[in-house]
Amino acid sequence: MDYLGALRDKLRGFREEIAEIQELNGQFRRAARNDTVAQVAHGQRSERLQAIQHELGQLARLGSRVVLTEPMKEQHRSPTRLVKQKPAA
Repeated sequence: MDYLGALRDKLRGFREEIAEIQELNGQFRRAARNDTVAQVAHGQRSERLQAIQHELGQLARLGSRVVLTEPMKEQHRSPTRLVKQKPAA
């Protein structure tokens, strides 16, 4: 599986979603009056932004764990053993 490609797609989706939310929030702020439906939608967008932030945090922690496993692999590799040669007779 192409994990890097999947991650790029996920991030691209987040960027698009954030841009759309920013535009809708701008419209909300520019409106002279906002009815209850608009206020509820604004609250839902705020919650979605928090969820995206949480997901990005999880991805960042996952990335740090993946990077940190490389030194562990080096530590757990079996050491190279020197083989003593028998003296020539």
